[in-house]
Amino acid sequence: MRMSYPYWIQFQGQRLGLVWQTDDEAGDEGDTDGVLVYMGQIVWARTQEDFSDLARQHNLTLERGNEEPQNLDGIEDLLQLPASDDVCAQLLNAWNLLGDIARSVNASLDDRGREADKCYDKLFYGNNLPSIAPPGEHYSPYFDDHEQRVISEVLDRGRVILSSRLDRRATTPGH
Repeated sequence: MRMSYPYWIQFQGQRLGLVWQTDDEAGDEGDTDGVLVYMGQIVWARTQEDFSDLARQHNLTLERGNEEPQNLDGIEDLLQLPASDDVCAQLLNAWNLLGDIARSVNASLDDRGREADKCYDKLFYGNNLPSIAPPGEHYSPYFDDHEQRVISEVLDRGRVILSSRLDRRATTPGH
């Protein structure tokens, strides 16, 4: 069943709400996560009321979402900080969201390959999730200058895709 969630982002200095969607029965279809797209454009909201309008117009039931926006503005600046669980989680969440956005508009984040996969894995393991990290162990990755560039380039490509596909005319098909 396809489930839809309000997902707030901070992008280009604005707080915008996207409708993030996932299919809990995807099976062998691969990653089916994405955002709501209408006529090739990413649909967005400015307010909670806009989300209600979107849900009604697109015949969606919105689940409870997180009110804290995912910052996409300058997120790569976190690479200058020591790699904590929180820093890795923020970077990985941005990477994953931008990948979902790219997939939704049939674009490529171009984030696969030996170097990008290594960076992604370091971010993933740097989350130190209890289900992954052995008890009593903690992984703090180090990103050299090249790896920081690789991560920044992936995030930049994702933001370019998002910016080019945000519906600038209206937030919903009826407005």
